[in-house]
Amino acid sequence: MKKKIKKDMFPETCQLEISKINADGDLMAVADKDDNPQNCKIFVLENRKIKPPLAVGDKIVAKVSKRGKEWIAKPISRLAVADMPVEKCYGIIEQKDGKYYLKSSEKNSRMNLLIDNIGKCKAGDYVAVALTGERRFKQVQILKNYGKFDISKAIESLVLEKLDIPHEFSEKIKKETQRLPQFEAGVRIDLSDVPLVTIDGDDSKDFDDAIWAKKTVNGFNLIVAIADVAFYVRDNSELDREAYKRGNSVYLPNMVIPMLPEVLSNDLCSLNPNQYRASIVCMMEIDKDGNLRDFNFKRAVIKSAARLTYREVQAAIEGRKSERIAKIYKTVIEPVYEAYQALAKASKKRGALKLDRDEYKVKIDKNGQVKSIEKDEHFTSNDIVEEFMVAANVAAALALGKTKLPVMYRVHERPLEEKLKDFAALLHHLGMKLPEGAALKAMHFNKILEKCAKNGDNRGINDMVLRTQSQAKYTPQNIGHFGLALSDYAHFTSPIRRYSDLMIHRALIKAYKMEDGGGLSDEAGQSLFEDIGEHLCVTERRAAVAERETVNRYMSAYLEPSIGQDFEVSVSGLTNAGVFVRLDAIGAEGLMPVSSLPADHYLLSEGNVELKGEYDGLSFKMGDVFKARLVEATPINGGLIFKYVDEETGVDYDEKGRGSFRPHPAKKDMRSLLKKKDKAAKKAKKTKQKRKK
Repeated sequence: MKKKIKKDMFPETCQLEISKINADGDLMAVADKDDNPQNCKIFVLENRKIKPPLAVGDKIVAKVSKRGKEWIAKPISRLAVADMPVEKCYGIIEQKDGKYYLKSSEKNSRMNLLIDNIGKCKAGDYVAVALTGERRFKQVQILKNYGKFDISKAIESLVLEKLDIPHEFSEKIKKETQRLPQFEAGVRIDLSDVPLVTIDGDDSKDFDDAIWAKKTVNGFNLIVAIADVAFYVRDNSELDREAYKRGNSVYLPNMVIPMLPEVLSNDLCSLNPNQYRASIVCMMEIDKDGNLRDFNFKRAVIKSAARLTYREVQAAIEGRKSERIAKIYKTVIEPVYEAYQALAKASKKRGALKLDRDEYKVKIDKNGQVKSIEKDEHFTSNDIVEEFMVAANVAAALALGKTKLPVMYRVHERPLEEKLKDFAALLHHLGMKLPEGAALKAMHFNKILEKCAKNGDNRGINDMVLRTQSQAKYTPQNIGHFGLALSDYAHFTSPIRRYSDLMIHRALIKAYKMEDGGGLSDEAGQSLFEDIGEHLCVTERRAAVAERETVNRYMSAYLEPSIGQDFEVSVSGLTNAGVFVRLDAIGAEGLMPVSSLPADHYLLSEGNVELKGEYDGLSFKMGDVFKARLVEATPINGGLIFKYVDEETGVDYDEKGRGSFRPHPAKKDMRSLLKKKDKAAKKAKKTKQKRKK
């Protein structure tokens, strides 16, 4: 007779199968229906004792428990390994003691694989290899030799090929772009006389949004014009299938991998100045406090009055008007700026999350080498465009929410209880706490950030708040946007580079019965949107990983000549393995291993708030600033290793012969050794005092 399982309970231990990796990067598992009759979501924790790391398809035995509203599985053992194809990886051939090894391109790989036969390759060559054999006994077969390692040339294989990012358009796509339709001006409203302007970065090449504002008695009239991508990219065409597969454009320091071919992204769907362009416009009315009072969507013909940059608009706002911008300042820039101030007031009132997120620009020269790395300047003019886009996105979500059509919402869930639990330990240390459950709002994080800034404790807090947040995602289920403090939100403003926005355009065309074609197909339903939403979350995350891995490699290459130099760093993360530090000047992050710290037994506090030596008391907290020495920079995998440096003497601990000592069960007891050291120091001190007397 089977034991009855309560509907809200799991057996203490049960068999699970890793089913997928969700949009936040968490492993998810499924259980037998008898164990999980309600089909609850199961999050799988990491177990570092299980080697290699768990992967989709693996079967495990785990302890399952409920924490808050989440079911958490703690793996005990692996029962079966998923069927694994032949692994392919990249690296540089290194020679040591007459043997050849592969230095892997994977950042966390400590495995330098022995190569039995390098053929015509030589040390220093960058190669692709196949790893065959069982997991513990890998064999290396060289598949391709790219020649001497070059970071810029290697990005295509290191990042794009590894992540399976499409970066070339097929002949079918090219042929389809040669017979694109021409829009019919007669079925569109003519806004070509309205002085809409684009505002973008200095080096932007595609302009998919233009804005305009006019002051009224009760507030402002706004227009946000977006390129009419749906007119050109029809549902189920080759272009559509390719755009869906890519999901979004990918922006890397040395290249842009567009979602759509150049003829669309940089020409027909780019709102270039003084060019007639097909667009979909969001026409809005807001009151003096920035609240959205009315909106409408129409197909239009527009002609951008000017291509402006954030820098020159900012200068104009501050009173430094160029000759070009002075002509349109009163009629265009001033009303746009005043409308932004109203929108910003509404954003602040509802409590949208305000995080300081430094962004860095890596500039590459014509030879593919890093020319410079600089902190990207953020102006009020950036916020102007952002607030206009948020308003249009809200209007799109509200408009479609009134229909029976499926909607691809952009949602952001409140932080998971597990993440808040870790953050609570830090807040307790600072004498603060957050509300629990549904009472928690984004504005509560803002208050903490403001209070910490006043107390001088804001270093590191910003990072901690960011890490508590859930990953935003695409779904037809509208659960609101926690970070923006909005109940209705969808992406409407960038159909050139996001497939989600293209779907919103198609839905609006159908909802408003716009002429000229390109609307949502009748077959599109809720289940299809759910599948597409999951796919877009994957492609979005893939693009973020590609950008991060590329930037890390370029930063490592940039810092390689500086090995041996000391840098001012700040603590960006804490683990049992060591301290993660950031060079705030350029945004590069690396690890300072525990082995480079003074000999001690280091304990990591609850919530990873502090790493502290048990005996000498040396501690590291999030945001702490100190000097560290760069000892390793590895462009092949983007790794940076730092060493702790004595603040007074500037000497690192390996030079003192102390840093290599670590507590280990197989070695002598750390406590007794440290006691002996302290006893010897006290004895030496007494002897010195006697001599003085």
